[in-house]
Amino acid sequence: MTLLVIAPGYSQQRQSVEQRIFQAINQVRQENKLPPLIWSGKIADVARAHSQRMATKRFFSHEDPKFGGPDNRLSTAGIAWRRCGENIFEEYGQRDPVQSAVRGWMQSSGHRKNILTREFTHTGIGVAMGHDGGYTITQMFTAF
Repeated sequence: MTLLVIAPGYSQQRQSVEQRIFQAINQVRQENKLPPLIWSGKIADVARAHSQRMATKRFFSHEDPKFGGPDNRLSTAGIAWRRCGENIFEEYGQRDPVQSAVRGWMQSSGHRKNILTREFTHTGIGVAMGHDGGYTITQMFTAF
């Protein structure tokens, strides 16, 4: 079982990674002449919960065995979306996963499509950090 780090500084480090991924994704969108995504704390909460469950329950999938896919998880959280997408990433042994995550997503056609979909307007990113140095990251996209 992977334990999540809940130590002084954990929240600040997690939020720093989330915000730096958000900024890097918006930089990619700007380079592709797309409007920036808008940060949503509610979507980020859903993304964080998914990252934490993947890390603690030892699965890596868009489909949570208990809570379903991103569409169901967003709806259950009371987020009224018209279209949604999700990118997930997992990495061990890196001090800072930001560039690896963004680079990996941009090299994957499905993940790249989520990042570059003009219709998506809002996003939230959730990071779980394990005691083993691992990062589990979820980025959710929505159009309202």
